[in-house]
Formats: sequence, C-alpha cells, structure tokens
Amino acid sequence: MRLHKKSEPFLFLLLPMVVYIAVVSIPIIFSVYYSFMDWNGISDMTFVGFRNYAKMFQDENLWICMVNNLKYTVINVVYQVGIGLLMAILVERISKGNNLIRVLFFTPVIVSSMAMSQTFKKLLGINPDGVMNALLEAVGLGDHKVAFLASMEITLYVVAIVEAYKFSGLYLVVFHSAFTSVDTEVLEAARIDGANGFQVYTRIKLPLIKGIIISSVILVINGTLKAFEVPFILTNGGPGYTSELAATYMYKMSFNNMDYGYGSALSILIVFECVVIIGIIMKLTQRAEKGGKK
Repeated sequence: MRLHKKSEPFLFLLLPMVVYIAVVSIPIIFSVYYSFMDWNGISDMTFVGFRNYAKMFQDENLWICMVNNLKYTVINVVYQVGIGLLMAILVERISKGNNLIRVLFFTPVIVSSMAMSQTFKKLLGINPDGVMNALLEAVGLGDHKVAFLASMEITLYVVAIVEAYKFSGLYLVVFHSAFTSVDTEVLEAARIDGANGFQVYTRIKLPLIKGIIISSVILVINGTLKAFEVPFILTNGGPGYTSELAATYMYKMSFNNMDYGYGSALSILIVFECVVIIGIIMKLTQRAEKGGKK
C-alpha cells in the first residue's frame, strides 16, 4: 500500500527527530531540572529554586569567561570565514592542482581535536621548549622565547587561532563550492560588459553567495560559543582564567567541584546565549534584506 504523499516527508524525518530528541531535547530538559537543584552527584538532590541562577551574577570568574568567549568568537568568525573566503578565491583562480590544495587544507578538519591540540602543545610549549622556542634557541634568539600557552596577554588569542586553523579549511571547501555553482552565463555577461576580476567577485559572486556566508557565520558563532576541546586540551583554561571559556568553566563546576546544579545552570546559560545571539543575527539579516529590496 502506497503511503499518502503528505505523510512521506514525516516518515523520513522520524529517525532524525528521534535521535534529536534523545541526544538534545531530553538532556536539555534534565539540565533545566538539575539547574534548580543543589546536588553533588552522590547525596540526595535539594530543591533551591533560582539560587544557582542568582549565583551567576555574583560569580566574577564566569563573567571573565563570557568576555573570553566573545573575543574567542570574534577571532574565529574573522579567521574561519574571512580566511576561508580568501583561500577559496585563491584556489578558484588556480587552474591545476586545486583539488589537492582543497584536500590539504581540509585535512585539519578531519583530524581529531585531541591529536591536533597535542601537536600544537609540542609546537608552542615553553617548559619544556616546544619546536618554535627550540628553533629560537637554535638560531641564537633564546632570550626572545614566547610563552604561547602560558602568557596572560596572548594565550587566549593563540588558542582561538588554533581552533580557527582547524576549521578554516571547511569553509574554504564550502565557499569554493558556492563559487563554482554561480551561473557562468552571468559571469560571461559581466566580463563582456568590462568587469575586471575584482569587480566580478565584489559585485557578482560575493552578493550571490551572501546567504551561504551568513549561514557560515552563524555556524562559526554557534560552534565557538560552546567551544570546549581545543582550549581544554591546550591550556585547561589557564593561566588563571585567561583562556577559560564558558563550556570549560561549566565542565569544571560540574565535574571538578561536583556542583551539578550550578553546572547545569551554566549549560542553560550557554544554550540561551547561543539562541539569543544567533536570533539577533538572523533578525538583522532579515532587516538588511528587506531594506535592500526597497
């Protein structure tokens, strides 16, 4: 018996919806429940109402982490989207070997965060010296060694660049595919009208893939607001709280301090932060599109 056409899409969406409910919706519901409790994971839970949420406003370390997260996000948006877009333009202009270049730049994306972070620890370490500082020592510049992963001033930026390096190849592939999908007839017409290479990109190609660029920005923001693996492995949030992010702080509150109620409240804050910021971006984008149509 053939299914009704209207029910077929729901049948195909059933399995993804079940998985989504199991791994996203249910954990969020439990997190909301735990956030109203005082619980160390062993003794009985005690209902404390909004005490865990009120505690956030008195937690100075949390606000340091939130500011770090904003800096981390801005760096990653600029690097991943900006560098990814620039590399896509350069690769598109290479007639031979561009497939190999795309594969090479995409390789960090498929390498595990653990392996990549450990590699950068060996490259950038100072005690013992990593490869970078060992090279400075070898060429007689030992007095200029840099504590890439232990400096109060630069560690957050170094960790952010490592994260951006890992994923910039992904957006290179995304933008390159978007460029190749642009109608060649439109490009030929522009060239016949006298448009040079710079004008083809700024007035035709980039406006035509604006939606993909915005979607990429949203994906980067969503990923970096809850970033965990790279900063946790590279620096564990140190030195002090200089590279601590909201997700790593939430992890420590939950599993190091055994304060699952406060940790759950922090996880809800991260979800709320992601939803609000992405919602604002989408709203601004819609207004800009409406204004452009007028």
